[in-house]
Amino acid sequence: MKKITLFILIFLLFVGSSQALAHAWVIDANHSSIRFGVKHVFSTVWGHFSDFEGNIVFDPRALAQSSFDFTVKVKSINTANAKRDTHLRSNDFFSADRFPDIHFKSKKIIHKDGSNYLVEGTMTLKEIHKTMAIPFIYHGAIPSPFNKKEQIIGFDTAFSINRLDFGVGDGKFVKMGVVGDTVQVQISVEAVGKR
Repeated sequence: MKKITLFILIFLLFVGSSQALAHAWVIDANHSSIRFGVKHVFSTVWGHFSDFEGNIVFDPRALAQSSFDFTVKVKSINTANAKRDTHLRSNDFFSADRFPDIHFKSKKIIHKDGSNYLVEGTMTLKEIHKTMAIPFIYHGAIPSPFNKKEQIIGFDTAFSINRLDFGVGDGKFVKMGVVGDTVQVQISVEAVGKR
């Protein structure tokens, strides 16, 4: 009986401590970015979204309690060309007035090896939901050089999506050989948390 009780206490202590490890991090938007690139005939046109937010709960020792939840405001799209940006916000592509957000919510985080991880979750764009598995690099957490009571954590990811899977464009530009259907996505995030 004593052994069973001791086992239960150790189990509860382990579960309680692992849940406490994964805590919230606040995205540092000034030092984070969401970039994308798409082919235009031969060249790759790059752009970014300037307005985004997210909830990060992460600790490599408590992945079961860790999660990512990101929202990107479509109207903040910027390809350094005002006419093109207006067209991208239109019904030909993002329909930004009807579908103002791109959303990703994680379901599971897996450690692959070293600093390499995989996050499985759902991407929602124009009310189309797609399950995705996105690789990412965890750079670790270090004490903030600006505030000793805080830590800074970092992540990077690069992956691709097919814009037509989400109804972004009707495909006519692909047939013309003007706009590619594959979009390269690069996300770099710094976030801050209490020590």
